[in-house]
Amino acid sequence: MPHPIQTLKELFKLDAAQIESVERMFVERNFSKGDIFDGQHSMQAYVFYLKRGAARVFYTANGREHTVQFAFDDEYLDTRSATTEVTIMFMEDSEVIYMPVSEMHDFFSERESIHRQDAILFMNVALIHRIKNLEERIFYTQHASAVERYRWVINRYPRLLECATITQVASFLGLTKETLYRIRSGRYK
Repeated sequence: MPHPIQTLKELFKLDAAQIESVERMFVERNFSKGDIFDGQHSMQAYVFYLKRGAARVFYTANGREHTVQFAFDDEYLDTRSATTEVTIMFMEDSEVIYMPVSEMHDFFSERESIHRQDAILFMNVALIHRIKNLEERIFYTQHASAVERYRWVINRYPRLLECATITQVASFLGLTKETLYRIRSGRYK
């Protein structure tokens, strides 16, 4: 995924001052490996872009963590759940840009040169990215064997096993960790 500023430049003909105004709205923050950003921080008010690093988005139900997303360099994080509060755990030192949804909406509304549909497209670029990833994940969880799911996730996220636990990967794939251990050892039939 291109950097949000690059996406803006491709969609709109913004001058340098307008680009600077947008950049001032963005909050850049560094997180260390193991840092947690949870639902207590009103994440729904922002769109999160992982500039560099690795993160896992999950929720907890009945005392168990359920992995919703893994994200690596240049990906958007899915934090806009309508049903439960999610948590972001950083699996590597990471640089994150968060964009305030309401301020971005106001910025686009004030610019007559920006068509409403284009502004909506930019505001939903993270959602579009997430839908694409969810479609792929749903396909594999519904139509692929456990071994095929494992191969898919390793190909999709080459650094995953360096920073996520087997339990987290199994949760993401809808498998038990025991099944994943058998697949990895070659004993799964």
